[in-house]
Amino acid sequence: MQSKLKSQLLERARAIGADDVRVTAATLPTEHTDRLRQWLDAGRHGEMDYMARSGEKRASAETVLPGAKSVIIFAFGYGQQKAMPVYSVDEVGSAKVRVAKYALGEDYHLVLRQRLEPVVEWLSTELPGNQWRVCVDSAPLLERAFAVEAGIGFWGKNTMVLSPRAGSFFFLAEIVTTAEIAPDPPITGTCGNCTRCIDACPTAAIVAPYELDARKCISYLTIEKKSELTAEESSQLHGWAFGCDICQDVCPYNKFTNPTPVAEFEEGRIVHASESVETFGEPASNSAFERRFAKSPILRPGRRRVQRNARLAARKRG
Repeated sequence: MQSKLKSQLLERARAIGADDVRVTAATLPTEHTDRLRQWLDAGRHGEMDYMARSGEKRASAETVLPGAKSVIIFAFGYGQQKAMPVYSVDEVGSAKVRVAKYALGEDYHLVLRQRLEPVVEWLSTELPGNQWRVCVDSAPLLERAFAVEAGIGFWGKNTMVLSPRAGSFFFLAEIVTTAEIAPDPPITGTCGNCTRCIDACPTAAIVAPYELDARKCISYLTIEKKSELTAEESSQLHGWAFGCDICQDVCPYNKFTNPTPVAEFEEGRIVHASESVETFGEPASNSAFERRFAKSPILRPGRRRVQRNARLAARKRG
């Protein structure tokens, strides 16, 4: 019964554009909470207070669905059709800024939630009498840790989840359920002696293998940090106006990443990987900004911060 269910689940996952789907138990091993506690105690979460508020509760799926027994993890690739090299600020030029690949298309929160709804309907008929909840990055779950436990991939030194066949350019989405489904085993994987991500990070945010100080991360500075950037932070965006892909672009596991089968995630759907500053500067009001980026994750930080990022990112370093 379980093997047939999983086989059918994989077929349905592939049909909606997922690269992989796996299952794990609803509670994580304590090693993940220990790691989270150390990260929070060191203050490396910066202004992401929501991480501290939910803290160790994120290690149990019962936080989002009481009585949860299993977490079904989906991986949706967002690799692009053409190679996108890491640009230095000078190569980008003062009129262009960079946007992380995950934000080139439509907002994955909305897209993936819609794609998982029919899977939930099917599961409800296969396993009646159970409860189900779809989560896409907004619920208090340690998504990457659940993905590692399920065997979607293994921890990379840049703290991303690396799949041996799909790299790290993928979104995670979950169906949390009260149904007890046999878990899949974790996979064995390693970065070996490679330190390309650590060496390439221009702000030294990867302070040690498998340890990220978010306060130094360009993605954090351009998306999560709500207060004003310091003079030093303002000079360290390295051409990025929204997010950063440097540590992933240099990863050997991403060398052969396949283009996404999900049309909504394709480059140019909302913006291009290299955009003019005017793209972000033209919306002169909040309402105009909201219309321009209504379906984009770029909407999240708000007009003021996005336009600030674009201006700072476009500055050439002296």
